[in-house]
Amino acid sequence: MSSFKRVAFGVLAALQLSAHVGAQSSDTATSSIASSVSSTVSSTPTVASIAAPSGTVIVDQSGSGHFTAINQAVSYAQASAQPTVIVRAGTYREVITVSGTAQVTIVGDSSESSDYSKNQVIVSNTTAPLVIAVGGVLGTTWKNINFVNTNTGTAPAVSLRAKQNAFYNCQFVSSGAGTVTATNLGTVFIANSYIEGMDKLFSGYLGAYVYGSMIVPTASSSTIVYSKGYSTPTQFSQTVIDSCTISQKSGLTNTYVYLAGPNGDGSQAVFKYTSIAGFIAPGGVRAWGTNGFYGEYQTTGLGSFAYDSKRIDVLMTPSMLSNCTIDYVFANSFTGFTSPSTSWVDSSVLKAISAANVVISSSTSATSTSSSVTSSSTSLFTIASSTTSATSSTASSTSTAVPSLGTYVVSLTPTDGQYGSVEAAISALPADGAEKTILIMPGTYTEQININRTGKVILRGTTSFVNDFSQNQVKIQFSYGVATSAGQNELTPVINSKKTDGSGLALYNIDFINTFPQTNSYAALAADFYGTNMAAYGCSFIGFQDTLLANKGTQLFSNCYIEGSVDFIWGFSQAYFRQCYIATNTPGSCIAAQSRSSASAAGGYVFDACAVTYTGTYGSSFGLSYLGRPYSNFSVAVYKNSYIDKHINAAGWNVWSKSNPQTSNVLFGEYNNVGPSAWTASTTRASFATNLTEAQVAAYDLSTFMGSTSWIDTEAYNFVPSFNFTASGLNGTPTSSTPVPSATPSANSTVIHPSSGTTPPAGAILVSVGGTIANSFSSLTAALASLPADTTSQTIFMYPGSYTEQVSVNRKGPVTVIGYQSDSVGKTYTANQVTLTFSRGLSVVSPVAAGHTDAETAVIATATTRISFYNVNFINTDNLDGAIASYVTLAASVFVGWQDTLLTGNPAGYAYYESSYIEGAIDFIWGYSMSYFKGCTIGAKKAKSSITAHNRASLSAVGGYVFDQCLFTAAPNATADLNQLVYLGRPYNAYARVVVKYSYLDTIIQPAGWKIWSATDPRTDYVTFAEYQNAGPGNWENNTAARVGFGNATLLTSDTYTLSSVMASTSWIDMTYWDSIVTPQPAIVVVETGNSTTPPPGACIVSKTAITGKVTYTTIAQCIALLPTTSVVSTIFIYPGTYNEQLTFNRSGATIFQGYADLPTKFSSNQVIITNSAGVDTQGDASNSDSATFYSRGKNVKFYNINLVNTYGKAADYASLGFAIGNNGNASFYGCQIIGNQDTFNVNAGNVFAYNTYIEGSVDFIWGSGSMYFLSSTISPNTNGISITADKRATNTSIGGIVFDQCTVTPAPGSSVSTGTVFLGRPWNPFARVAYVQTYLDSCVSAAGWSVWSKSTPNTDTAFFGEYQNTGPGAVKTSRASFSHEMTSGEASAFQLSNFFSSTSWIDFTAVGISPFVASNLPATVTVTSTVLPTGSVPVVTSTSTSLLIFTTSIPALIVTKNVTEKVSSTILSTQPDVYKSTAVTLTETSILSITPAIVETTLTIQGSSVTTTLLVTSKVTALSTVTPAPVTQIQTITISDLHTSSVTPKPVSKVVTSMSTLVSTATSTPKGKTNTIKIAAPDVKVTQTRVTKTTTYLVTIPAGPTVTVKAKKGVTSFISTTSIVLKTTKTKEMNIDKRQATSSSSSVSTPTVTTFYTLPQSTSTLLVLATQTDTITSYILKTSLFPGQTFTAAITTTKVVPKTTTLPQSTSTILLATNIKKTTITLPTSTVLVSKTSTSKIPTPSVTFTSTITKTTTVKSTHLVTSTVFKTAKGAPTCGA
Repeated sequence: MSSFKRVAFGVLAALQLSAHVGAQSSDTATSSIASSVSSTVSSTPTVASIAAPSGTVIVDQSGSGHFTAINQAVSYAQASAQPTVIVRAGTYREVITVSGTAQVTIVGDSSESSDYSKNQVIVSNTTAPLVIAVGGVLGTTWKNINFVNTNTGTAPAVSLRAKQNAFYNCQFVSSGAGTVTATNLGTVFIANSYIEGMDKLFSGYLGAYVYGSMIVPTASSSTIVYSKGYSTPTQFSQTVIDSCTISQKSGLTNTYVYLAGPNGDGSQAVFKYTSIAGFIAPGGVRAWGTNGFYGEYQTTGLGSFAYDSKRIDVLMTPSMLSNCTIDYVFANSFTGFTSPSTSWVDSSVLKAISAANVVISSSTSATSTSSSVTSSSTSLFTIASSTTSATSSTASSTSTAVPSLGTYVVSLTPTDGQYGSVEAAISALPADGAEKTILIMPGTYTEQININRTGKVILRGTTSFVNDFSQNQVKIQFSYGVATSAGQNELTPVINSKKTDGSGLALYNIDFINTFPQTNSYAALAADFYGTNMAAYGCSFIGFQDTLLANKGTQLFSNCYIEGSVDFIWGFSQAYFRQCYIATNTPGSCIAAQSRSSASAAGGYVFDACAVTYTGTYGSSFGLSYLGRPYSNFSVAVYKNSYIDKHINAAGWNVWSKSNPQTSNVLFGEYNNVGPSAWTASTTRASFATNLTEAQVAAYDLSTFMGSTSWIDTEAYNFVPSFNFTASGLNGTPTSSTPVPSATPSANSTVIHPSSGTTPPAGAILVSVGGTIANSFSSLTAALASLPADTTSQTIFMYPGSYTEQVSVNRKGPVTVIGYQSDSVGKTYTANQVTLTFSRGLSVVSPVAAGHTDAETAVIATATTRISFYNVNFINTDNLDGAIASYVTLAASVFVGWQDTLLTGNPAGYAYYESSYIEGAIDFIWGYSMSYFKGCTIGAKKAKSSITAHNRASLSAVGGYVFDQCLFTAAPNATADLNQLVYLGRPYNAYARVVVKYSYLDTIIQPAGWKIWSATDPRTDYVTFAEYQNAGPGNWENNTAARVGFGNATLLTSDTYTLSSVMASTSWIDMTYWDSIVTPQPAIVVVETGNSTTPPPGACIVSKTAITGKVTYTTIAQCIALLPTTSVVSTIFIYPGTYNEQLTFNRSGATIFQGYADLPTKFSSNQVIITNSAGVDTQGDASNSDSATFYSRGKNVKFYNINLVNTYGKAADYASLGFAIGNNGNASFYGCQIIGNQDTFNVNAGNVFAYNTYIEGSVDFIWGSGSMYFLSSTISPNTNGISITADKRATNTSIGGIVFDQCTVTPAPGSSVSTGTVFLGRPWNPFARVAYVQTYLDSCVSAAGWSVWSKSTPNTDTAFFGEYQNTGPGAVKTSRASFSHEMTSGEASAFQLSNFFSSTSWIDFTAVGISPFVASNLPATVTVTSTVLPTGSVPVVTSTSTSLLIFTTSIPALIVTKNVTEKVSSTILSTQPDVYKSTAVTLTETSILSITPAIVETTLTIQGSSVTTTLLVTSKVTALSTVTPAPVTQIQTITISDLHTSSVTPKPVSKVVTSMSTLVSTATSTPKGKTNTIKIAAPDVKVTQTRVTKTTTYLVTIPAGPTVTVKAKKGVTSFISTTSIVLKTTKTKEMNIDKRQATSSSSSVSTPTVTTFYTLPQSTSTLLVLATQTDTITSYILKTSLFPGQTFTAAITTTKVVPKTTTLPQSTSTILLATNIKKTTITLPTSTVLVSKTSTSKIPTPSVTFTSTITKTTTVKSTHLVTSTVFKTAKGAPTCGA
């Protein structure tokens, strides 16, 4: 079998197993009953009674074999030396425990023994289905058997021990971890099998060789081989995976799967000749520890060694393979479990292994890292030492293939067409003078690069934040330094660019680092730029002396970071530094050293709006650095509008040298700077410095100083960086006086819950501002100092006010601090009146200077064992707005700060926070202790940051954060748009533990929820990031795909992190309000949508004419230019008119474009049109997006009731776009129109959602590489012979694609599109993905449906073109293109809105009027089959009836499902003589449909077909008596009556539907008289009545229209063919028809009343069943009779399941209700046995109790088949006749 087929069969088999196991679960009750009954009739057969064929034991559940259970058969075979057990097809729910020692082979039935997907034997259980229990077992062989453990947690499919266990063509499936587990020493051989599990697929003390098998891990962060050695010295656990396929299960998106990890010392695993999917974690394996070894040899696939530069396992050589052969593995296993021979392995498999393991010389280019490898007699490999490390390559790639569009890609793991180094890509650039771009993927590249090419070169690094350097993901580094006296400085730069052609150079978001250490008089340059028009945006240049050489020409540095020591910005050029972060890392030197040759020569350095500061390595001696010194007498350096930190000397500037000052003609200028070292009136600056005037500084504006600025990227230039500054400074720390105590504490107090927030408790020490309260201290510090140094409990009460101090609590005894406030003490922070504040921070741009820690910045620090704070605010005011990047300010009830607000610093400590407020920006809850947060509000302030950063020493260490009933939301003072941009946490180390439960996660939470520490250091190996039962848009359930995609977090199934379980003790915690705490909720924000004629508050207004009382602008472009640069949400409201504009939009904040709309639900009524006429030659060099009427590069933009039109026309090969989006943003449309021709709608990158929107065009008019979802929209081609879509994706697993959900495809009005001339799409590349779901396809759609890209390049092999439940003349299925197909429900589910996007929080669902589709198997007609299945030899009789339904409707389309289940049980006690009784039952069903159209007031009745079913039941009866009782009659009554009344007004309302149902059934029978002797057991018969009540609630929304009152006797209902268990109460999901219109709830109640009587003489029963549209009725009757000598109980159980579904199109008319009446006649002959349902009966004759004995069990199963067909009658149709 080919590997492809193996993958297909394996996945299919897994799905089949899963489905089968699920289906079997519903049979459990019946099976268990049958088993218990059978045990009463016959005893278990003994071994002696088996007459088995020689050498073979047969297992068959039907009883036709020797055994019905495998476990018994195996035990017998081993005890009797029978070598083979054959197991017949079936599912065996048992545990097979092998305890015998004899060899035995167990073979399961299979239609093809060489294919595990054809296995017909399943052993399933909630514990291990197979357990080899003793070590002495010698050789069990299993073939074609599936072992399934349906449990979660640790759930092995097989639990192994002993040796020589072999499995061939088997399946091992676990719903949990440990699929193949050796809990004790064991060896196993597995061949051509399927192994699936969530985690640890091979675990324990395992010696295993796995060949030719499919291995499928299903969870993220899982491990495939998780083994451990045994004893000391270690005996190694050796696992070899040979010629296998490691694959991701279809439909799953799990990531970060590890090939192997140690469960202990001696874990060894080798993967050879194996295909590995791309979901493997970076590094491949977990660190293997002592005596471990993990290696790979000739693995393939995206997850293999060759595709992972960070691999830490060993790339093996052919010489290393001798220690991982099958012979070696089993000959060198655990002591006592070795097998020197492999004769016990199937010879054909051994031959295949031998053929597959022929060692061929490898020509692979990958090389293994150096390590010492020594073979061992008992080990695969013994590692003496390991020096493996993941480093970036410095070699040049030999690839010369150039990606399209002039972009060259560099990657540490290059694929075809990519380069392995930056220099290689530069070298590949053609000498054609054209502009070229190099895109560099994340990583650290160790190399020097030189750019001297003619023609502009652009280098773009990968980043998550383009605005500045702070989140760059690309580093180019090198270590090279030379003595300055050697004159060879220009040999050292990491990047050196010398260009004389004036074409320019542009660098974006790259870090250039010269790692040469600080050495006196040695130059080590990060960059050397020589040439004009050179620019760096968001880059870093880091070194020591001479870091950045701005050599000659003109250069611009915007939003960059520049760090160094001596003259680290120097040269001769004309350079402009704007919004740069200039950091000195060594004291005593100068920043700038500029030179000009003369006073008239061009040149100089201007620093505009820069932050001039120092790093953490600078030290604590300030005032030792200078802004610059003159490299020549004509040096120019100007600092303006900048922040000058305290490390700058008061003189500001320095001479070149004492002997050669070079200051005579310099211009060292300063203007409008702030900070502690800025030039003020009291500052003594150097005499050669100039304090510039406003007139003088004008010469140093950008355009004046630099000349032409056309070469500058103004977009990047205007980015707002993550850092800023104010006059208060970056590192300024105000001084504060030491508080002096003014009183003595009166007494000690004990720790109890405070009773008052306004009155101090007895004995409390008092604190008041200024000590104004009698006997009080003026500061908390003084009050703490006054406490006795003992272990007594002390209380401090603080009066209202703000206290400026840093407080440290270090006392042995408990301390309670109570802040004054009028509310209940400790219940909420909102009324707090006491604040502790201080301003102190620490720069952490570089390593913190010796002797300094983050903790020193804290407002409150505790080292006591027990401290409690009530209602006190702690605020660190330094850098409160986050102006300084990488700057720590701790606060330590309310905690407010910026980075690292709250530190829980004790690794062994415990902390509890209740009803507190904690605010910050970066890792603002961090540390080591175990902390529990209850009912707290967590306020975030910074985008792309994490809330928590936790650290534990090990998995067993104390520590963790548990957030219980907390609110995660934006801080009230947050100025940035935080929507989906804040993470719950990242791991401060690999053992971090954070749990969020029962909390509300607001919209700020990023869909992935959590993040890694950094791209190069993820720290996720052992983290615990968990969530449980949280609410809000940011919770796991609303962002499942992204959470799972992160791969290192868990959604808990139970609360395993209770307070008592995580705290060593809770006695110290005040639990007063624990039970009354309510989870805080976010502030309600009114969201303005585009369905109004009035601008929302704060909107920028666009109008063609002036509007009284409003500020308006005449163009949209004017408003766009006025939008704030911050990330706040902004709205542009546009009044009616046609605006001739072509717009390009680029803004990070969410932006709403709202068109004036009288009828927002009708795009045809839109009054705002934005139009332009532009076309781009698709065969030329220009971008198609250049023609777009609106081109968005924004992050989140919404359009309401706006038409975007491009009127360019239909010129061939000319793109005329209405809309385009790039930059991975989100865009959504509500009630809009986008009109163009070729390429109308382009999503080049990002996500688009469109609802109720009209899109028109010609060739490929919906296209791109992003993700597009169109809901209830109109798609209108305007030209013949075109394709609607042209999609492409990077790979077949990439996100992206196009979905049309409940849309309409129809020609554009006025076009002449012909029948069958339009294609649904064509594949732009081989990975295109397009789906049309429940969409109307007009006859213009070609019968083939889909087209190839071109004849020469079809691109169809891996494209996915799917259709699902489409309608219309174009929705044909018989002649579709071979590369398209009708999707199953499972396939379609991937395109559900909630699954298609990782998050939908950016979509405005208040503007969406219908529900997106949900994949289901709803048939057009529903058939219910009724089958009576008695036991014994009575034949099976099936009856089928079909109902025809015709209806007219006018309510909006929705789906309502109603499940009705009825169950009635009865008990019979009787004594009868021995007789044989045969009963013939005739069942006649007549289906009648009554239709009453509400419009024409006519009733149509259709007579359905009749079906007769005869049932024959025979049982043995032993007579003991003679009696002829009088007839006893029992009547079952179910009455159905429906009354529906609704009123419809011009406003949308909800309709209440009430249903009450009763079914009438009468059955009469008379027992045949017989003369016998009787014994009367009791004078009466006891009958019990059971009453079942069903309640169903419907919600129907009626659209606006004339007022109408509708009354009908019957309800509109339909049924889905579904059978379920008894449900006494059902609920129906409410569905809003138009979420922008008001709705009100309504309900319907259905109550069946059951009364049952039976008459014994022969009679005829008539059954009236009132049903509607389609019915599913399934009845199961189980009769059990017990006769002579015993009391017999017969139970009759009837289950009727009536699921209903109504799907109705929208209209504005009345409601026509259809009713289906079934009439069933049942004729019963005279019976000799009283059979009754449990009920209350009136019996006119004397009551008699009969006692009999039964010798046989009878089971009757009845299923009814009813098929219903639905027709639609148009409004106003003529009356239908009967």
